[in-house]
Amino acid sequence: MSTTGWFPVTDPRVVTVWERLLDREVRVKDPLFDDKNGFASDKNGSLITIKDELSKGPGARIRTKLKYQLEGAGRAGDQTLKGYGEFYKTALFDIYVDTIRHYVETPSPIMAQWVTEDTMEEGRDGLADWFSTRFSFGAHLHAAGIALITNPVYTLNNEVQSLNSDYIVRPNSKTAGNLTSLDVMTVDVVAEVVMRCKLARPKIRPAKTPWGDRYVMFLSPEQVTDLRKSDGEWFGLMKAALQGGRIDDNPIWNNALGQYNGVVFMESDLIPPGMNSGETALLDKTRRSWVGGASALLMGFGRGFAPPGYDLNRFRWDRESEDFGHQQQIAATTIVGLARSRYQKPGEASAKEAGIICVETYADHKATGADVYQMWTDAGATLV
Repeated sequence: MSTTGWFPVTDPRVVTVWERLLDREVRVKDPLFDDKNGFASDKNGSLITIKDELSKGPGARIRTKLKYQLEGAGRAGDQTLKGYGEFYKTALFDIYVDTIRHYVETPSPIMAQWVTEDTMEEGRDGLADWFSTRFSFGAHLHAAGIALITNPVYTLNNEVQSLNSDYIVRPNSKTAGNLTSLDVMTVDVVAEVVMRCKLARPKIRPAKTPWGDRYVMFLSPEQVTDLRKSDGEWFGLMKAALQGGRIDDNPIWNNALGQYNGVVFMESDLIPPGMNSGETALLDKTRRSWVGGASALLMGFGRGFAPPGYDLNRFRWDRESEDFGHQQQIAATTIVGLARSRYQKPGEASAKEAGIICVETYADHKATGADVYQMWTDAGATLV
């Protein structure tokens, strides 16, 4: 394959600018990664904590550690302290990174003659859309614990772990696979999940956002409609809570629905469906939304090997041509991994979630399930 005679760019600085622009475009296309929302950053306490340890060195694993609070009673007065101390306890969690890549083909010379467009710009926009959707799809997949999807292209190179059942809320105390049209998202359900966030152990700390320390709740369009119907006055007050300040720091202008009781509400059409009782299939007319706190999700990027490559930017681009330059392709590659943080405390039988509680509700989309949930079935899931 030849790479000559395509874009008149050989200066590595031009390549670097293109890669940076692709990275920026990926981030601004979804509220989870948009810099204005501040949900994803390398700062401790972000909703999605980005780990860049591998961007400047070798390796395919990032290890995080949780240190638990001391539990001993202590001693008072003249009581003997010796023999009543304790060891501090820790638990580990690993994220793995590997390549994710895709490419687009450019028009033939005659097509380019008919349609005037900047090939690099169009290619970047198309790949930015693809990566943005894939990152957000994977993030919601991990957050909701949809373990039946296993393709690493969708799971972002980490196995999706099923949720600890203590961290799933369903309306009216329903069990998995038994939701009915009465089990929709309501104000009461929101109040319960907020309470659960505040009482969970290990403690779920609010995430750091541009608007202060907040929990962040992601809802599907159906759940937003049901929530609005459940209490229109409450919904209006929640929305009004964001108004009155400067427009540029008001979440309502950044895809936020409103805030209430320390929770910012966001809408996304990538909220996964719920699952049946055996977690072997997705259920039509259900959604599994989630509330996240600090470091609810962990994301890592690798460095790659080709300069300027991934060391400076998180994406690398490549170009090729076939048939003596008649058919052109542009590809983008990143080394990435994402997973939901969860830790198993020494002495306990199972792992607990460290930053997420999910809410699974009935969600009437008033459409054809195969169309509404196509992204998840394309990823390998079965819909029932």
